[in-house]
Amino acid sequence: MKCSMRPNDVGRVEVGLNADLADRPDIGKAARASLRAQARALDLAERARDPELISRANAIYLALLDANGLVTGSPPVTDSFAELLAELGRPSADLRDGPDG
Repeated sequence: MKCSMRPNDVGRVEVGLNADLADRPDIGKAARASLRAQARALDLAERARDPELISRANAIYLALLDANGLVTGSPPVTDSFAELLAELGRPSADLRDGPDG
């Protein structure tokens, strides 16, 4: 399936990337160019409605975002029971061996 964008067209992924890059002067020109190229590739894949291309382009795009510190993601899932056991296993200044100790 053929899909094209005019040179000045900007897709939704590239628009979002531009917003993310607006407050990140620490990301250099080469990294920005690479991110923009992959954002455009993902936009083209979405316009083509090709699930395989979308999956590939998205995986590469997310890897580039992560490599440049742009993926925040959700915090890791914690195990409450394991945290409780760790807390109970820590020594406490209030614990004593007995009435004299």
